[in-house]
Amino acid sequence: MVKLIEDAYLASLGVAFLTYEKAEKLTQNLIKKGELAKNREQEFIQDLMDKAKSNSAELEKVIKEKLKYLAEKGEPLKDKQDKIIEDITKKAKESSKITEKKIIDLIKDIIKKGKETAEKQQKIFKDLKSKITKSDEERIAELLRKSDIPSKEDTDEIKKKLDELTQKVG
Repeated sequence: MVKLIEDAYLASLGVAFLTYEKAEKLTQNLIKKGELAKNREQEFIQDLMDKAKSNSAELEKVIKEKLKYLAEKGEPLKDKQDKIIEDITKKAKESSKITEKKIIDLIKDIIKKGKETAEKQQKIFKDLKSKITKSDEERIAELLRKSDIPSKEDTDEIKKKLDELTQKVG
């Protein structure tokens, strides 16, 4: 019974697009239930189809009117929405440019600090190398003195004195 009422309701409102086969099925169900005489079957189907067509056309007309009304009322809102979207897009582009500039500035700063750090490391390395080299030379000289072996300076001084003696003698 519920199915029959639902089908009849949908058909009468024209909400469902009624086909001839569906109308015929609905009619035969009504005949089986005894709610419609067999001799009125074709007339009832035609009336049902006409009513469904009429209701569909009326519903289509009402929907078109409402859509037109809503479109007219919505136009100012659409304009506002378009303006907001335009503003957001503009601000996003500006923000993007600012962010890009900040990133470029940060990269430049990082490169500059990297170069400064590299220069400081090279200076520290040179200073350490110089200290290590001097320390090794000082250690060697100290070891030579302790071992009673003349250092280069001692050898140079002895050579100088020998040259002086050679000049006096010769």
